[in-house]
Amino acid sequence: MKNISILLIILLAAACGKKDLTEIQQKQEQLTQKEKDLVSLKKEILDLKREIQSLDTNARDNAIAVMAMEVKKDVFKNPFEVQGIVKSDRNVLVSPEVPAKIVSLHVREGQKVSKGQIIATLDGSTANAQINELEGSLELAKLNFEKQQRLWNKNIGSEMQYLQAKNQYEQLQNAIQTAQTQLGKYSLRSPISGTVDEIMANEGEFVGSMTGGPVARIVNLSDIKIVASASETYLGKLSVGQEVSISFPSIELNTTEKVSAVSNVINANNRTFSFYVKPTKHIKMMKPNLLAMITAHDYEANDAISVPTKLIRIANGQHFIYTIKTNGNKKTVQKSIIEIDKQFPNETIIKSGLVPGDMVITEGVNSVIVGDEVKIITE
Repeated sequence: MKNISILLIILLAAACGKKDLTEIQQKQEQLTQKEKDLVSLKKEILDLKREIQSLDTNARDNAIAVMAMEVKKDVFKNPFEVQGIVKSDRNVLVSPEVPAKIVSLHVREGQKVSKGQIIATLDGSTANAQINELEGSLELAKLNFEKQQRLWNKNIGSEMQYLQAKNQYEQLQNAIQTAQTQLGKYSLRSPISGTVDEIMANEGEFVGSMTGGPVARIVNLSDIKIVASASETYLGKLSVGQEVSISFPSIELNTTEKVSAVSNVINANNRTFSFYVKPTKHIKMMKPNLLAMITAHDYEANDAISVPTKLIRIANGQHFIYTIKTNGNKKTVQKSIIEIDKQFPNETIIKSGLVPGDMVITEGVNSVIVGDEVKIITE
């Protein structure tokens, strides 16, 4: 019985060993097949890459990379830029007519004021003292005049005494009136309605003298305008109502406005003429003497074909431009003879030689010659 058990154990062990060996062989066979499949797949991928490279110009290593633009018909405007300055006819410095010390300021910066409103009170104590003295003399002169007048009416006294008393009385009256007018100058008033843009002196400072400056600046922006000068070559190309673009670099503002007036006089010194723009928008952001860059157009055309002027070449008296010819999947450089209609520093209008849909080489043009195979890139 014991011998039978041992035999069974040996048979079972042999069977298990055979089963393990079979699984390993199967795995090895699968691995071998996968490796064969991988080699075949790599070969297929390589073949596909070669086919793509032979068909696609942009994928070829020997094709020269260039950038290109498609020719289109569009509205063409040739711009030119001039410098302008914001100005206001109502931009005044308020200064006293008489030298004096500021006693008190009645306004602050940014405050709106009316014409005639008191800006500051100056020290007029000397003028007041003079008026008081004159008024005292006037009382005495009046009494003397009235006395001489009564006597003269009774035919008592001389005519000369009467006339002297009358003249002295009238002179003192005129002197007091003059002194009161002078006293009014010690109340500094705004000559226009507007906004206090800047207070330029402090209480206690002496103003109105050779060394003293103005007290305040009053600005009224309702009459603000932009004044610019353009070369006489643009005369006739700027007109009232023409739309222009305006940039204010200091305040990072861009806007569009219309020309409000054009001067008919040319400055003989610099051969320029002036034109004006009356702002209708963003007025509160503008200040007198603010720099403005004005862009206008001296030529416009509809349905025009234009290319950058720098791309145009000339040989044997002919103008040409490098374009791209497509033959199937192959792109090559060709020379297109063109006829120029109008030429400007940045852009040129083409009369003939290009049609919508043509591809013009814009970058890399100096690296190619006619017949070169190229590929178009975007960066």
